[in-house]
Amino acid sequence: MLKFYTVNNDYIEYLRKFDPRIYKNNDRRPYIGVVCSVNNIDYYVPLSSPKPKHLNMKNTKDFHKVKEGALGVINFNYMIPISTEYLLEKDIRNEPDLKYRFLLNNQYIEVIKIEDIITSKANDLYSLVKMNDNDLTEYDKRLKTRCCNFPLLEQKMKEYINQKES
Repeated sequence: MLKFYTVNNDYIEYLRKFDPRIYKNNDRRPYIGVVCSVNNIDYYVPLSSPKPKHLNMKNTKDFHKVKEGALGVINFNYMIPISTEYLLEKDIRNEPDLKYRFLLNNQYIEVIKIEDIITSKANDLYSLVKMNDNDLTEYDKRLKTRCCNFPLLEQKMKEYINQKES
């Protein structure tokens, strides 16, 4: 079952040095996980708050609207590998901002309803990014350029863990 997490800010900033497409962390941004697990590396995907533009956008291989965009979007192209020691499960009940708590709760209800779609899209996108460009359509090549560099981030995650353990 998918859960919401917040991610250690130092870890996010470290990864951003190598891939600036990663969202800046605001200590409140929820990440959904585990959406994809490859070679014992777990991936989590950021959840974005609703914006008017989301209502007119279409679901794609790297983007999915939550309740037609009314509750935000999931940007699969920005999913990142995260080790559990840099995660904190988000306890929606303890969110002090009542309006934000209500949004998170509604997002969570909808995310659980589309869990199969989320994990399928995450796995498919991960596979696409790892493919050789010669095997991709022109659309998928462009899509790949919008995605985080998953292999590089996996390497940097391991380096970060090793640095912290030293």
